[in-house]
Amino acid sequence: MPKPTDTDSPAIQGDIRLDSSVKSTMYYIGGVPVHFPFVPYPSQLGMMNHMIRALNKAQNTMIESPTGSGKSLALLCATLAWRQSFVVRQRKMQENVRQIITRFCMHNTMLLRSRYGSNGTDADPDKKPDAMETHASEKPDILSNNYSFVTLQARAQTLQSETVDFILDTSKKQTLVGLSKDDLATLGEYQDAGKSATQRPRIFFGTRTHKQVAQLVNELRSKTPYRLRTAVLGSRAQTCTHPKAKRAESVDDTCRQLRDDNNCGAYTGFRRVLGSKKLAEGGELEIWDLEDIVSVARPLVACSYYASRELAATAKLVFCPYNYILDPAVRKAAGIELEGNIVILDEAHNIENAARDAGSFEVSDLQLASLAHECSGMFDHGILRNEHLVLKSLADTLAAWLQRDGAAFEYCDYETQTSVWPKPECSVDTLLTDLALTPDYISQVKSAQAKIEDYIASLRTQSNEHGPEDPELLPRDKHVSAGALRVVEGLLRVLKHVAHGSKFATDFRIAVVRHPNPELRTSQKRKRQSVFESKPAFINTLSFWTMNPGVVFSEIAEQTRSIVLTSGTLSPLDSYASELQVDFASTLEANHVIAPSRFCALAVECGPSGVRLEAKYRTSDQLEFQDDVGEAIRAIAARSPDGMLVFMPSYALLNKLIARWEATGRLAEIRSHKTVFVEPQGGTKDQFDKLLLSYRKHLSEPNETGAVMFGVFRGKVSEGIDFSDHFCRTVVNIGIPFPAFKDVKVMLKREYNNEHTMLLNGSKWYDIQAFRAVNQALGRCLRHKDDWGAIIMLEARFVQNANIARLSKWVRGHMRVFGRFENAKQYLDAFYDERISEDAKDMPQVLDAEENVTIVLDE
Repeated sequence: MPKPTDTDSPAIQGDIRLDSSVKSTMYYIGGVPVHFPFVPYPSQLGMMNHMIRALNKAQNTMIESPTGSGKSLALLCATLAWRQSFVVRQRKMQENVRQIITRFCMHNTMLLRSRYGSNGTDADPDKKPDAMETHASEKPDILSNNYSFVTLQARAQTLQSETVDFILDTSKKQTLVGLSKDDLATLGEYQDAGKSATQRPRIFFGTRTHKQVAQLVNELRSKTPYRLRTAVLGSRAQTCTHPKAKRAESVDDTCRQLRDDNNCGAYTGFRRVLGSKKLAEGGELEIWDLEDIVSVARPLVACSYYASRELAATAKLVFCPYNYILDPAVRKAAGIELEGNIVILDEAHNIENAARDAGSFEVSDLQLASLAHECSGMFDHGILRNEHLVLKSLADTLAAWLQRDGAAFEYCDYETQTSVWPKPECSVDTLLTDLALTPDYISQVKSAQAKIEDYIASLRTQSNEHGPEDPELLPRDKHVSAGALRVVEGLLRVLKHVAHGSKFATDFRIAVVRHPNPELRTSQKRKRQSVFESKPAFINTLSFWTMNPGVVFSEIAEQTRSIVLTSGTLSPLDSYASELQVDFASTLEANHVIAPSRFCALAVECGPSGVRLEAKYRTSDQLEFQDDVGEAIRAIAARSPDGMLVFMPSYALLNKLIARWEATGRLAEIRSHKTVFVEPQGGTKDQFDKLLLSYRKHLSEPNETGAVMFGVFRGKVSEGIDFSDHFCRTVVNIGIPFPAFKDVKVMLKREYNNEHTMLLNGSKWYDIQAFRAVNQALGRCLRHKDDWGAIIMLEARFVQNANIARLSKWVRGHMRVFGRFENAKQYLDAFYDERISEDAKDMPQVLDAEENVTIVLDE
């Protein structure tokens, strides 16, 4: 392997520092020097090469890389290395352009005077001066209008882009002294680059949860040598330290109220955090997570939430949950500007659904009544009476329509009734007209909202000027709440899209959903403050559902330089480009870093008694099927060491099988081999965390039985949790988790796709949702290169090649198909015996980073 020659810093440097105390090796990948903490896996080299090529070309790309392959570290190092290299190239180009402009000024002073000598007014390049060239040796002190040569040259340099345009336009009509063809080519390249010639791309790295954000921050801080100004955007629930807000049912609403009432000293002092030496460049917390900034803010009695927003405005790398990027309202509130920047969305397997949710909006009759009540109060106080009357009228009209008697609902289930527009007899345009939501009226609402927001902003400015000693300056009865304004903002956003003539008008379905008031289900629920003396029996919700995730995602793609979607389980990849309405110029499906001998993947057609294992709606009710699945689970549990996960398509099937096995004694037999844990339906995060802790604790203690966790696809167990090593040696999948066939949104989405030929048809879209959930569950085990485990598909449909092809690359290439359970069991037993034997004699080996290694990967 060739050695690098000279790794000294170039004369022109980027704006990201390298920490020499962090051990790393430099690799040239795609012409970019990438500093990596250890010898990269082949899959990591492939990912970094793929990433750098996409960023060089300002393209969008998708990368699927199995969990445990070092995906996050490779993405961070490749992106930061590319940005560093890009900034160096930018600065070199700007320096070259500066020198070319200097030569132009020295050799073409009459042109310089004609362009910038008259207070910077445009000159006519067709009008030639008497003497076209004044050479540098002449150097007149005064050229025109008392502007010195130095002043004019400085103006030409300051207006660099304008000067480049002038030089190139003039060069087409006459020869410019002192400039070569190469000089003009450089200027042309600068001109073609546009904003990207000067803009330093910022990186927005989004992932699914705050916990995953913290993991990314730790990877960057502890494993890479890259040091730069970073920030983390998080929720108030994660960062607020005000005791009243922390105890409140809604931290967000209480925080806003405390802020607007000027009753939060931490908010008024949040800028104290910005001056912390710990967070400054080179400080010990230069790369920080939410816990870090809270620890800095708390002793300063300062608000870490607003401090993090302020720091994010200038950070080169911003981490956040990806709804901060997808949701237009959240993005606006967080101050995220995407123009010309790079967006990386990790754990992006759910991005289509997340984008649809972000583009949709729902408001209940209770929220509308609250909005009307607040606006009425402002009217009574004489505050912007006309504007608040407009908003009250909107809220009253929609609430009355939602609560009207005799409404017909075409979709009804056990508790919920739904009516959807457009209907054969009523278009969306007709509905909007019936509700008086005409373009003129919507314009009035928008104008009223803007004036009210300006008014509240002026109150807040006055409050900040007077300081915290005047807590009554922004009293609650002087303005409507932030929650009320969010209702109006959300309505305006979707009404803009559904209005006649909008390019997204046909991409929405308007629905009225009526369901029982959940607060009346139990008398033990905490009573909430309300403007009503009694609670209604039903809640009516006005829903604007987008069927097209491209409504929000195409807007993001239009602004950004590049979008990178990545996950351990993006497969199947078919739907992303059409659903998101974004061109992905390249895709990469990386191999697993685990040697094939360390895992096995089996598909079994028939159970121990010969029953075909097909967990469909009809067959799953058959006792023979339930009993054979139970016996298969018992047999696998008897041989599988340590932890074991079993996934099913629904809680209904899970509960049905558990009840049957309890009745037949099969569950007791499983318990004789494994301690049984069952993922609960619903419940709080704390309850699930306690269950997961018990599962891990049991497996961490010496015992002979191990444990099995039963869960469902798309549930808490199947996504985002690391079950490495002994926490999961076996994953068993039962059935295929197709979305609920009669779910109203699913039916509408299938119909929508069938109506739009540029999309996957409804059936194919429906299938993809199921297999993507399967792939996500498969990734719970095999979390690093020394891990090992087995994947077992107790489902006859996975013996078909067409279904195997929909699994992730690292699984489908190693899938073994068995018609009989006995044969599969023999193969599985042999695998367990071999791995257990190898574990007993082998110790994990850690590779040290080699010194002075260069790997060159180009296109």
